Amino acid sequence: MRLLIIFLSVTNAFIIIYGPQPILPLFMREFGISISTASLSISLTILGIVFSSLFLAVFSDKWDRKKVILVSNLLLIIPSLALFFTHSFSWLLVFRFVQGTLITGVTTILMTYAAEEFPIKKKGMVLATYVSATLAGGLLGRVLCGLITEHFNWEWFFFVTTVMTTLVSLLIYFFLSESTGQVKSGKQNFTDHFKNLPLLSIFFIGFSHFFAFVGFFNYLPFYASQAPFHYSVAQTSLLYLTYIWGIVSSLITGMVSNRFGRRATIAAGHLVGATAILVTLIPSPYTLILGASILTLGQFCSQSSATAYITDVVTHSKGAATSLYQCFVYLGGSLGAWIPGILWRHFHWSGIVVTTVGFILLALSSNYFLGGKRNRVAQSKRVAV
Repeated sequence: MRLLIIFLSVTNAFIIIYGPQPILPLFMREFGISISTASLSISLTILGIVFSSLFLAVFSDKWDRKKVILVSNLLLIIPSLALFFTHSFSWLLVFRFVQGTLITGVTTILMTYAAEEFPIKKKGMVLATYVSATLAGGLLGRVLCGLITEHFNWEWFFFVTTVMTTLVSLLIYFFLSESTGQVKSGKQNFTDHFKNLPLLSIFFIGFSHFFAFVGFFNYLPFYASQAPFHYSVAQTSLLYLTYIWGIVSSLITGMVSNRFGRRATIAAGHLVGATAILVTLIPSPYTLILGASILTLGQFCSQSSATAYITDVVTHSKGAATSLYQCFVYLGGSLGAWIPGILWRHFHWSGIVVTTVGFILLALSSNYFLGGKRNRVAQSKRVAV
């Protein structure tokens, strides 16, 4: 039951984060705003996750895991319901930011909870479930929002998420067991994580690769709505079905990274992702689907391996380490949702491709120069930081 609750809670959180992506062109037309301004509805949500991740890096190992998860879910109901009633884009951005600050208490703490409450022999299965939930949420959110908007209007998507968040909160309250594996610490040594160079490189890898991933999918609706595609909102949302390939990636990554090493697997994900984005420069529906599919394979290959690497090398202040990693990842996602839009004005899709591929190459460089030889050691021996 605990594993099911983890899956549903994380899925719901990612539905909220990425659901509005297919309707960004609609925001642009309805509110009379620019592409980069419309993208703030995603960027500010992710930025809220960044800020709260820093906060949790300090306090997460002091507070009871279940209480943080429950309270965060309950509070998340408020901005979700407020978005259903708002008709101002400025207030929409405010409530989206608040959603982001609260979502961290669900996603980050659940990741730490899962690592502590399940036996080591089940760690692979638990992490695979968590990653699958992020995939399911990212996929369902975009498709659900697109279809609801096509048949009703975008406000009803937020009403649906309000109902879903309420149901998830009830499941957590009644069925999620109390945290028993948590070792509460009065003194946090999260700053020591920055002294571990390979771990620091994972933070930067997460930042760079997620910048590219979010940047690509955030501006995909604008590209798909133009010539030669001219996709509707519903058709654009169906492009996110390519997220299914992430399930394949997350299932095989564990076995591959155990055999060839975490960093080698992460590097493979980088190369696959960069190639996928370059393919979309050929303006065809087939290359668009192919590129989105292969990028998803590469992204979750890197993400799964990076998450496993952190659990390999960290033995103390796990909540702090996880929060810091999430902070870097979502900071990259927040900037990736906004910065490429500036280049769109002059270079359109080519500007998005150059920017996102460039950041993947930065991640690859970090993987090579900062990783060192500790990667092989880390998988056979845990290193305290």
